[in-house]
Amino acid sequence: MADMSSASATATAGVDWQAMDRMHMDGIKAFPAKTAAYGNQPLQPHLENGVKVFELTAKVIQWEVTPGKMAEAWAYNNQVPGPEIRVTEGDKVRVVVHNQLPESTAVHWHGVMVPNNMDGVPGLTQDPITPGSTFTYEFTVKNPGSHMYHAHYNSTIQVGKGMLGAFIIEPKDRSKDPAYDHDYTLILNDQLGGFTLNGKSFPATQPLTATVGEKIRIRYMNEGQMIHPMHLHGLPQLTFAKDGWNLPQPYMNDTVNIAPGERWDVIVDCTDPGIWAFHCHILGHAESEQGMFGMVTALIVK
Repeated sequence: MADMSSASATATAGVDWQAMDRMHMDGIKAFPAKTAAYGNQPLQPHLENGVKVFELTAKVIQWEVTPGKMAEAWAYNNQVPGPEIRVTEGDKVRVVVHNQLPESTAVHWHGVMVPNNMDGVPGLTQDPITPGSTFTYEFTVKNPGSHMYHAHYNSTIQVGKGMLGAFIIEPKDRSKDPAYDHDYTLILNDQLGGFTLNGKSFPATQPLTATVGEKIRIRYMNEGQMIHPMHLHGLPQLTFAKDGWNLPQPYMNDTVNIAPGERWDVIVDCTDPGIWAFHCHILGHAESEQGMFGMVTALIVK
């Protein structure tokens, strides 16, 4: 076995330890690094005869994943992830989709119980939305919980490039959900520009924040092609819902394993102050000899 006790031993990939330390610390000092735009912004509807009407426009944009690192994205409303659609159980919803892409598309409401002709699968439930055309989806939302929407045509490319978003249905009766002070959504993807949380890679990811004594809700949504076990340092997670359905018996853990297409909801009781690391525990998605990257953020409790 090689003697690693000496400071002269060769570090990983031929990078000396001083350079590794410097790159690691530079990333932490830059967090949260600013980028040109952010996704998952609330989409405000307008009302037409009691129907909540949302507009989505799909087009090709340039998206800044980390400072200076641009990627060609296919986006809804010029953001990755697309805007958050949030409604209440029983609402009548209309979503008008405008296609400004160079190819056809469609939108699937992942986890949302809709009529078959609104399910968004070309060839089965509708014709493709061709370039330059518009399609209108309309349905009454039935099942509360954390859901998603995403392209369902050439999905590997379209979803991978950013055509995805959160579709959250608030329950009429909130007494069945645990109490919380802040509501966060983390959309995981592993294609556009690498490993991302809400369309950004560390150090451009955004921290979650709370005050000691507060409780936060985290809605995990995996729109990628890989499993991502999300590990929070220091504070346990109470897992209480899967795919929009409350569990009969919530349970505690510190790592939530989210498979593609899954949604998990957790509550974190912020009992201890500090900057708590929060990352995917497939370590190749989060850290290298150059420091942390990808699916890394922090929970800051003050």
